[in-house]
Amino acid sequence: RQAEMQVENEAAAGAGGDEVDESPEDIVFDDHVMRLAFHPSASVIAASSVTGAVRVFEYGLSGNTQRASLDHHSLSTRALQFSADGGTLFTGSVDASIGAYDLNAGKLSGVLSNAHGCPINAMLVLDQTTLASGDENGVIKVWDLRQQRCCQELNEHEDFISDMALHSDGKTLLATGGDGFLSVWNRKSGKLIAMSDQLDDEFLSLQILKRGKKVVCGSQSGVLSIFSWGHWGDVSDRMPGHPQSVESMVKIDEDTVCTCSEDGIIRIVAIQPNKLLGVIGEHDGNPVEHIEIDHASKYMASCSHDNTVKFWNVGYLFENDDGGG
Repeated sequence: RQAEMQVENEAAAGAGGDEVDESPEDIVFDDHVMRLAFHPSASVIAASSVTGAVRVFEYGLSGNTQRASLDHHSLSTRALQFSADGGTLFTGSVDASIGAYDLNAGKLSGVLSNAHGCPINAMLVLDQTTLASGDENGVIKVWDLRQQRCCQELNEHEDFISDMALHSDGKTLLATGGDGFLSVWNRKSGKLIAMSDQLDDEFLSLQILKRGKKVVCGSQSGVLSIFSWGHWGDVSDRMPGHPQSVESMVKIDEDTVCTCSEDGIIRIVAIQPNKLLGVIGEHDGNPVEHIEIDHASKYMASCSHDNTVKFWNVGYLFENDDGGG
């Protein structure tokens, strides 16, 4: 209870004068920002817009410096992922292509045109040599980055792939779709392990919690659907409370996530017991598309229809974590 009160008080304090609350300045785009990705080991963030433009910045309290501006996509860029070593930024677009930008060389290392037969909606780096991408028709492709070819095609979903996550075992891939299904795959063999029962809702976001025992799915209706690992048929628990869709989630620890919603608010939510712990901030009523946590677990970034990337100092959330995430 004391930790919860501290979370609420810290969140309510906002960007005060204390150094603990300081965060980098906003990054302003000319158009809606669709997706964010933090570098795995450096103070670098990538952001993509509805026009397809991708910009890469070094961020910090002394200012943000643009390192790259990429225009290789002709339509909205909805997916961004840094490679495991941070050397490459992968981009996925409505134009159905996947791009790879070499940060060390400062140039595009390749663009795979027609990677999918329709717009790409989600991507996930599985390891140093493997990338998964999901499209608007529900197809997931797994790419061998060494041979630059598709090594698996996973066809079970009937609508857009919204999010993907990899279990800590390194082989179990989970995906959520606009068709109301959660799918579970052996990503080594490409075989389907299980599909959930279909919910009369769209799944938009996904996180694995409770040391791999629970899976939380955010939905269009605002309900968090909670599955128990291995029991994939029906949900084991539901948490209502978000007045609008849960677009994106980040894991704080094994019991806590932050969510962003169409109502513009970024919330701190405890899972089982289910409770709203506090609010990180908001984008003045503009829908928040995506949130991410940086490599140092100090800053959260959020992007919205207000054309801005905002940074939030969330270090206090991790200081309260005794068990580790």
